[in-house]
Amino acid sequence: MTPPAPADDVPLARLFAMAFRYLIDELHARLADRRWPEMRPPYGFVLVAARDRALTSGAIAELMGMTKQAASKLVDAMEGEGYVSRRVDGGDARAKLVELTPRGHELLTAVEEVYADLEAEWSAVVGRAGVETVRRDLLAVLRATHDGALPPVRPTW
Repeated sequence: MTPPAPADDVPLARLFAMAFRYLIDELHARLADRRWPEMRPPYGFVLVAARDRALTSGAIAELMGMTKQAASKLVDAMEGEGYVSRRVDGGDARAKLVELTPRGHELLTAVEEVYADLEAEWSAVVGRAGVETVRRDLLAVLRATHDGALPPVRPTW
C-alpha cells in the first residue's frame, strides 16, 4: 500500500474538488436544518442563473449540460416546490420564460447566509485575510481565463 502523499503534494485541482464537495454537502445539510429539505443540488445552478433574469428551458438545458426534456423536468420539479414559475415570453408566444418566485428568492437568501457562515468558519481557521486572499486570487485567475468576466456556475457532470 502506498503511503498518503504529504499535503504539500496534493494537486490544487484535487484540493478545490474536496473543498467544493465539503461546501456543497454542508450547504445542503444546513439548508435542511433551516427547513429547506427539498433543495436538490441541481436547483442551485438554476436559481443562481435565474436570479437576475428570466431564462428559457433551452438556456437552462445548455447551462446544465442536459437535454431540453431533462431541463423541462427539472423546471417542473422546481415549479412544484414553488421556487420558479413560467410565463409566456412577450417576444415569442411559443417560448416560456422561467423566473424565480418570492420563495426562490428566499431560498437564495438562505443559501447566501449559509455561505457566509461557512466563510466565517474558514476565517476562524486561516484568518479573514487568508479567506480574502483566496477570493482575490481565484477572481483574478477566473477573470484572466474568461476574458475578464466570471464564468457561469454550472455542474460538472
